[in-house]
Amino acid sequence: MAAPPPSPVALRHTRRLTGLVGTLCALAVLLLTYLLVPEYWRERGFPLDDAWIHAVYARAVAQGEGLSYNPGEPSTGETSPLWAIVVSGVYLGGRSPEGAVLLTKLLGFLLHALTAAGTYGLLREAGRRWAVSAALLVLLSPHLVAASLSGMEVPLATLVAVGCAHVLRGQRPGLYVLCGAAGLLARPEGGLFVFLLPLVVRPRPGFRPLVRRWVEAGVGVALAGGAWAAWNLHASGRPLPGTFYAKVVVAPGEALLLSMARAGAEGLWDLLPEVSLPRAALAVLAGLVLRVAVYRRRLSVTEREAAGLFAVGLVFVAVSMALLRQGSAPIFYLQRYILPALPFILAPLPVLLGAWLDTRRAGRGPGVSRLLAGALPLVVALGLPSRLALLENDAHNIDDLQVRQGRRLARAAPTDVVWALDAGASRFFGRAYVVDMLALNSPRMLDADAQAYLTEHPPRFFDWTQNWAQLLPDSPAGLREVGAFQTSTLYTVSPARTMAVRLLVECVPGSSGRYERGRHAWRYTCAPAPSP
Repeated sequence: MAAPPPSPVALRHTRRLTGLVGTLCALAVLLLTYLLVPEYWRERGFPLDDAWIHAVYARAVAQGEGLSYNPGEPSTGETSPLWAIVVSGVYLGGRSPEGAVLLTKLLGFLLHALTAAGTYGLLREAGRRWAVSAALLVLLSPHLVAASLSGMEVPLATLVAVGCAHVLRGQRPGLYVLCGAAGLLARPEGGLFVFLLPLVVRPRPGFRPLVRRWVEAGVGVALAGGAWAAWNLHASGRPLPGTFYAKVVVAPGEALLLSMARAGAEGLWDLLPEVSLPRAALAVLAGLVLRVAVYRRRLSVTEREAAGLFAVGLVFVAVSMALLRQGSAPIFYLQRYILPALPFILAPLPVLLGAWLDTRRAGRGPGVSRLLAGALPLVVALGLPSRLALLENDAHNIDDLQVRQGRRLARAAPTDVVWALDAGASRFFGRAYVVDMLALNSPRMLDADAQAYLTEHPPRFFDWTQNWAQLLPDSPAGLREVGAFQTSTLYTVSPARTMAVRLLVECVPGSSGRYERGRHAWRYTCAPAPSP
């Protein structure tokens, strides 16, 4: 005889208890991060200079300047406008940089914890044991935890992806339009999720509901993309963010499709196992997904959805890396591009493995299942100490180099100009006008008349790093070193160890020369001496 369904009072009690336990788990993980890397919380900034760029835009939004890089000057360097808007709240009231950094880290972790909670709700029909295991896998993932504390947009992108799956499950007419908008604005590749997820999360069968969700997603993407493109056109005359034009470059004679396919395959083979599960575990998971594909009609809806989410994650990883077309070095700078897919890669493992195990061990008691459900998150969590140590070291590197240089530029006058290669901390802490020589935040550097823009902004300072640019003064006395910055720990932000040293060089008034970067070369004439 089947047990009677639980009463509404019992259900409310269970939900409250689950919420309390989940909150305690999240607080425990947060406390663990402090115990493992207290210096990161007390002393460090962010592990990438890109996070300081996000902070610049967030501060500008809080000050009512919109997505501006230099004060009052619209720019197109923000690749996650929604993240800048969300983080802008920590800059309201003129909060100190240290306070804003701390709140940004806490905000990121909150979004990460909500992603784990959303994962539980998404897979709850698999049984509480396996849903809890899936949520803990996400909550304890070393790379997701580190990303949530990095000042980057990863935790927002993961939350939007999981949230959109919930919207599909809820079948609320029109609400998926917001998912289309949020997916694109949280991370440009996030727009991929909103079109893939309706193939997997389908409360109503048939082709018509699927098309309706695609239309809603398309409307959201079009509205958000149109508004974003309008801002970019206003700021630069180009519809896309500056990053696209600066980084997406096709070399003459390059087989574009072949290089994209190679990059996507490398992302799946090399980068994904670094941040998610070992290749052997991914192979087991792929086998379980294949089992679902073969025996689809015999298995539960939750198993089919879990397998589909894994496939969505794989597609996102492959497409993201194909678009990036860079190597797969084990550094956060590259890993962050695929991390939004990680909840969909990790969470299906306990659900699919548990369903298979429950079928095999029917009637033999829950002992093995409980052991496995608890062991999976704990095994993954073993990587937390080393990953957080790397996070702290990366941030230490950035503090030693970019942040120290930015604080040195705080002595400059607002009328001074610095030609910079790393444009985050220099702009966040410094007072000088910053010309981003990589063209990410200075859109006129993409123009054919970039030389005219540089002539309008004669340099007082140069930010120089070996192998990134060449400074060729017309006279040896035309440049003067005013700051040398070197890491005090092993440089781990990038494989390029020469980046462990950078110089701040003063351009001597009246001097001139040539600035070369890659295939570009520009003339410069130093800014006149400041008035006494």
